[in-house]
Amino acid sequence: MPRLLPKSWASTLFLPKSPFPPRPLSADRPTYLQRCTNHLYRWQQGTRNAFQTPEFVLHDGPPFANGPLHMGHALNKILKDITCRFQLGLGKRIRYVPGWDCHGLPIEIKALELQKRHKTDKQPEWNDAIKIREAASQLATTAISTQKAAFQQWAIMADWDNAWKTMDKDFELRQLEVFSNMVKRGLINRRFRPVYWSPSSHTALAEAELEYWDDHRSTAAYVKYRMMHTVRGTTLPVGLVIWTTTPWTLPANRAIAVNRSLEYCIVRTTMHGDVIIAASAVPEAHRYLGNDLVVVNHMNGIDLEGQLYSDPIEDFNAQRTIRQILHADFVSPTTGTGLVHIAPGHGMDDYDLCLKQGITAFAPVDDIGCFTSLALPGNPHLLEGKPVLGEGTEAVLGLLEKTGSLLRRHVFTHKYPYDWRTKQPVIIRATEQWFANVGQIQAEALKSLDGVKFIPSGGRDRLRSFVSNRKEWCISRQRAWGVPIPALYHEDTGEAVLTAESVDHIISVIRNRGMATWWSDPNTDPRWVASALDAKHGTSKFRRGKDTMDVWFDSGTSWTQTTKAGDNRMYAPADVYLEGTDQHRGWFQSSLLTYVAQQTLSATSTHVSQAPFRTLITHGFVLDSGGRKMSKSIGNVISPDEIIAGTLLPLGNKPKLDGMGPDALRLWVAMSDYTTDVKVNPEMLQNVHSHLAKYRTTFKYILGVLKDFEGPTAVQVQGLRSPHRMALLQLGVTTRKVHEHYSRGDYNQAVSEVNRYVVNDLSGFYLESVKDVLYAERGEARQQAQATLLVIHQCLQTMLGPVTPLLIEEVWDYSPACIRDQCQHPLQVTWENLQTKTLAPFLQDIQLTKDLPMLMQAVSAVRTAQETARSMKLMRSGLESRVVLQMEKGTNAAASCYTRHLPDLAMILVVSSVEMRFGAAPERAMASQTFEVEGTKVTAHVCKPAMAKCVRCWRYQAPLNAIKDEALCDRCESIMDGMNITDPELFA
Repeated sequence: MPRLLPKSWASTLFLPKSPFPPRPLSADRPTYLQRCTNHLYRWQQGTRNAFQTPEFVLHDGPPFANGPLHMGHALNKILKDITCRFQLGLGKRIRYVPGWDCHGLPIEIKALELQKRHKTDKQPEWNDAIKIREAASQLATTAISTQKAAFQQWAIMADWDNAWKTMDKDFELRQLEVFSNMVKRGLINRRFRPVYWSPSSHTALAEAELEYWDDHRSTAAYVKYRMMHTVRGTTLPVGLVIWTTTPWTLPANRAIAVNRSLEYCIVRTTMHGDVIIAASAVPEAHRYLGNDLVVVNHMNGIDLEGQLYSDPIEDFNAQRTIRQILHADFVSPTTGTGLVHIAPGHGMDDYDLCLKQGITAFAPVDDIGCFTSLALPGNPHLLEGKPVLGEGTEAVLGLLEKTGSLLRRHVFTHKYPYDWRTKQPVIIRATEQWFANVGQIQAEALKSLDGVKFIPSGGRDRLRSFVSNRKEWCISRQRAWGVPIPALYHEDTGEAVLTAESVDHIISVIRNRGMATWWSDPNTDPRWVASALDAKHGTSKFRRGKDTMDVWFDSGTSWTQTTKAGDNRMYAPADVYLEGTDQHRGWFQSSLLTYVAQQTLSATSTHVSQAPFRTLITHGFVLDSGGRKMSKSIGNVISPDEIIAGTLLPLGNKPKLDGMGPDALRLWVAMSDYTTDVKVNPEMLQNVHSHLAKYRTTFKYILGVLKDFEGPTAVQVQGLRSPHRMALLQLGVTTRKVHEHYSRGDYNQAVSEVNRYVVNDLSGFYLESVKDVLYAERGEARQQAQATLLVIHQCLQTMLGPVTPLLIEEVWDYSPACIRDQCQHPLQVTWENLQTKTLAPFLQDIQLTKDLPMLMQAVSAVRTAQETARSMKLMRSGLESRVVLQMEKGTNAAASCYTRHLPDLAMILVVSSVEMRFGAAPERAMASQTFEVEGTKVTAHVCKPAMAKCVRCWRYQAPLNAIKDEALCDRCESIMDGMNITDPELFA
């Protein structure tokens, strides 16, 4: 009876088909964003019991509420999200509450500009503190709304509904409570001492608010001072030569320092007479003393210590002030002349030196960086009002030139501190400021870092260095937009009052009446004065201070947000702080110091302070492909939105590629080595796009294969064919490596391992080896392959979930109903279930673990030989070959392995048939490839098939005498017989 032929052989195959789109559809994005962020965060908060489930707390380093988001924000926020999502996969309950840093100069400057723009005659002065604060608050609120929306578009899973802001009343009160505790510990004091001062911002700055420019140009000068007595070795008047890069500080000179251990010389010159410099400075002295210099005597620094000299600038005061030469260890033989001009009002080391000698700091410079009349009281017009960094420097040098004291001036390029906000140079200037005596808790702070894990490890030394070098922290700022320093000042004497009682009383007033009243109440309103202070001072009046706290104190106390009100203020350390490497001198340091200070208030003698973080992760900056910072003026700025939309593509003449959405931005972050500076350019983004496209193609294929899968979803280990076991072992090894990389914070290595797996193990091996089974088989054989692919499908989603959550949501949306009904959502699955249950049997299979590399060696050898045959046009498809594995007789690992897996070798090698031969090679082979397996040489011979091609599955397993267009292998013959009955519509 003639066989009924199908309408087409393809119609009898189970070809994969899925509606999963080749690229994400923008219309679906809002739905997937909600599911993988807000819904997922609420699910884990509600499902995972707070008392029974381990909690993971990532504390947000607050971004500044000012301006649009940039690539640095993307790197930071997405790294945090990947961290949280991985911890979610470990079964933990995530607590990640975003925050914003709202106070500070940039917003205040914008508020000032806004006030200027809208000022009318009926309005108060544009610098009115209340108006500034109102405008600044509105600006910050608007910026937060914009930034929050952008962060959410990046699929950041967080408690957005409870985000905190440093301008919130609750935050400010908690911050003031921390400040109060530091007052009680004796850590807060007011002193007149040098601080970094920004003339452009009109305020003091902390070290963390500076950035150092390497190309600052200063006018440096060699200046001669006159000694009051003759020195051993000469009867002539002798000068002291100093070198300074800040000639404007010379009116504040109070001493000259030498090092008693250095050797000094008297140098005789024609033009400048006898002068003293360090012996080490003589070789270069001709530059400022002339070429005719002669050394006439030597002495030690100790011989100069205590000697007196006069200041040439004092000539213009119609008086001569006598000052002393002091010893200082910081005087170096390698810099300058070995004699250092000391101005305790304009230098930190100078101040410390003079403090020991009872010499008062003097700084005749005002808030905008101009000389005051005190710079030259006898002739104030000569310097008063002149900017010290410009015209003032020239005026001082002019005075010195008139007295014959200026030996030489020159331009000196060097590193110099700048205001990190205004990008203008700062000065060092002594003013009355509030300081935190962090030196008192320095040892405790450093000790607390011993228990902290640092990623990268070099962060430990970097943070320790900053903490070790900081003794005092200037916490007061002369601005309106911030949290006030709760100090009172005696109306008559100006004496500052800052006690535990006065501060606690002020906090209670703010709690009851609001922060705004600190500025709006009458200046001497008695409601702000504690009763104890009233009792002590009677009818005296006190005015409120107008200084605000350093914004680093604001954000540095944000660890108070790691718990909610009403839980006794027990602030446990966060599991992770994650910020840019510049925060070692900023937020990391301020958080550490305030947190340790809080603990030491009630610490016992056995107490060991903790840091506010258990793990500290730092990342680099985002640069362009040339390693430059992004700048609008350079035109190299890349925005996160461009990556999401794909507008940076194409490259060269390639066609434009559609945007892959937020996952493209996230994958760029994950593929970058964040422990160093991160570069971004179109070429890198092309690579990101290619990997995302590969993920989508892979998922589309798997979904198509699983469209008719009916279960069971668990893989039955018994009877599982070799390719499936190999694939699950490869998967187990991969998931274990990926898990280890995620655990260490090596996200780029985790993604690299996933990419390797998808390309090599999955696409390159397994999907090829099971294609015949998936397309042509029926029954248990096909179900085994489907069940294996379902496991791969689930694990691949789990591995990619922390990085590409929108893709995973989309894949879940397109998954067959039976999978959605029987399986847990991939973003809710834990790694433990995959590793200890699903994949454990294969990872524990010792024999398979030994066999796998030998089998993959055979795969590689066969493919190499097939390529050789193709190059000679002897074959095309891999199925158009049979393989003979030839090796020497005897017992060896290769023979044992290939014999064990012989029934499945054709499937593993993707050929029509495989045989093993011991001894002689086959008579004719199209190509051969020899390889070695544990000392045994094996040759893979690729030969012509011995049978005909099956028209249905294309394997060469059909009888040679069959009709060409009807030739079927035995398997397909059996399947077709069954289809004649079950699927008659397929046949003509």
